[in-house]
Amino acid sequence: MSTIDTATGEPRSQTRIQSVSRAVDLLLAVAESPTGETAKSLADRFGLSLPTTYHLLTTLWAEGLISKDSQRIFQIGPRAEIIAQAVQRADNVPPTYKAALHQLVSETSETAYLGAWRGGTVKVLETAEGAHAVRVVGLSDAYAADDLHARASGKLLLAFSPAEMQADVLSRLRLRRLTPHTITRRADLVAELERIRDAGVAYDREEFQLGVSCISAPIRRNGDVVACFTVSSPMQRFPQVESEILNALDRAVATAEER
Repeated sequence: MSTIDTATGEPRSQTRIQSVSRAVDLLLAVAESPTGETAKSLADRFGLSLPTTYHLLTTLWAEGLISKDSQRIFQIGPRAEIIAQAVQRADNVPPTYKAALHQLVSETSETAYLGAWRGGTVKVLETAEGAHAVRVVGLSDAYAADDLHARASGKLLLAFSPAEMQADVLSRLRLRRLTPHTITRRADLVAELERIRDAGVAYDREEFQLGVSCISAPIRRNGDVVACFTVSSPMQRFPQVESEILNALDRAVATAEER
C-alpha cells in the first residue's frame, strides 16, 4: 500500500522522529538568541537531560549549523546561511497558504494578498482577486522599503520582526507622505507598531492609496510570524465589511497554520 497521499504528494504517516524534532528546537532557539545559548540553558528550557542536549548540539556544531566558543556558548553557524539564503530566494507558496488565501477571497469577495519578508523587504507572494476586486497600485511587485510604514502588511511584519531587524529597518526607513493619512513621524510609527502587537492585526486606512483600506493578520509557525494575509476594500464599503473581514482573516489564518 502506498504511503504517499496522491492528492497532496505528502506522506500519509505523521510519524515524527523525536531526535530530529529536538535538534530543530535547539537550532531555532540558538538562532533566535542574540548572545548565544549554553547547553545547560537549553536543557532547562526544553526539559531535556544535559547529555542529550549536548549530543544534539555537538551534532549541529559538527555540521556547521551552529558554532561554539571557548566558553561553550552556542551561536548560529556559517552553514545556516545556506538555509537563510534559500528562504530569501524562495517565492513558492505552501498549498495550505494558497487554500487559505482563496478561502479568504471566497468569504469576503474582496482582493487578498499573501506577504512575507524576502530579501530585506516585504513582498507579495500571491494575490487573489474577489468579485468586488479593488486594485492597489504596486502590490504586484516587491514593496519598496520606504513604503512599509504606509502598508498594513508592511507595518504588521515590521511590528512582529525580531528587535534587531526592526531597529535596522526603522533606522533606514524614509517616512514619505503618500496620502494625507500616511504616518510621517517616527514616534507615531513606533506607537503604531506597539498597537499592532497588542491588537494582533494591522490597518492601512487610506495611508498608501486614497480610497482603499486594508487589514493584515499574521501567520505564525511555532509562535513566530512568518507571513501575513491582507484584505483590501474600498473605503466607502470598509465600515460595513470590517467585522466580516476580521472574522474571515481569523479563519484563513487558522487554515494556513494547520499542519
